[in-house]
Amino acid sequence: MSDNLRQPSLDARLSAMLDGEVTEAEKSELDDILANDPNAKLTSDKLRQATEHGRTLFNEMLKEPVSLSLVRSIKTAPEGRRALRFPKQETVRQKLKPTYRLAITSSVIMFALGAAAGYMVGAPSHMMTYADIAGDPSKAWLDDVASHYRLFSRQSRHLVEIPANESAHIVEWLMATTGISFRIPDLTSEKLVFMGARLFSAGGRPVGELIYQNRDGEVIAICFTKFISPMPEKDMRESIRDDIGMVTWQGLQASYVLTGPSSDADLEGLATKIAGII
Repeated sequence: MSDNLRQPSLDARLSAMLDGEVTEAEKSELDDILANDPNAKLTSDKLRQATEHGRTLFNEMLKEPVSLSLVRSIKTAPEGRRALRFPKQETVRQKLKPTYRLAITSSVIMFALGAAAGYMVGAPSHMMTYADIAGDPSKAWLDDVASHYRLFSRQSRHLVEIPANESAHIVEWLMATTGISFRIPDLTSEKLVFMGARLFSAGGRPVGELIYQNRDGEVIAICFTKFISPMPEKDMRESIRDDIGMVTWQGLQASYVLTGPSSDADLEGLATKIAGII
């Protein structure tokens, strides 16, 4: 095989130089070529523009909301499908030394495939991003609800303040404190066991909380407070904060949020049922 065939193409060498992956001697040689060859200079400019365009597209894609169904598909995928086996790092490096542009291109492709997969599984009726939450007047209380859930849901002996066998007292207690009349939903058909209730403060308001557990011991909580929004809003709004799923809606006298693990694929359906009972 001739030496010419062994040499990488000029495009590949220019690409490597843009990625900072050439020696000083190679860079000097390529600088001389660029200074004397207009076509090489044009090729280099096009490669640089492609890199900048790819970076811009990738940064814009990072701002797009991720489908809740995609997150849940990943969380609930069988272990055999979720756990990919990769070769050792050194083996990968020996076989392929990726350039920055290759990384950008691969990231864009993988992001597009992931987004498409999420919508193919089925997007929820309402998608809430963190930008939506930031512009929502209920942001403060939702932040507090999420923080409270993350803390108390890990308790075992102190999961509730008042146990389920004191349901009459729970209703009296929370109604007197929050000023909201309600019924404790019976969710046994949903395989949820009522454990009891809590009272805490969120967004500067008293919040009543009804606590349930599923068969896996995961906590599902219904929180309510005097309405945050000035207008009733029947539509459910669903969001994910790390590993916590939240569904919010507005009733005639209160704001509600159903909180549970983000891997629960039917939080919105459960919230719709609760809204017709509570």
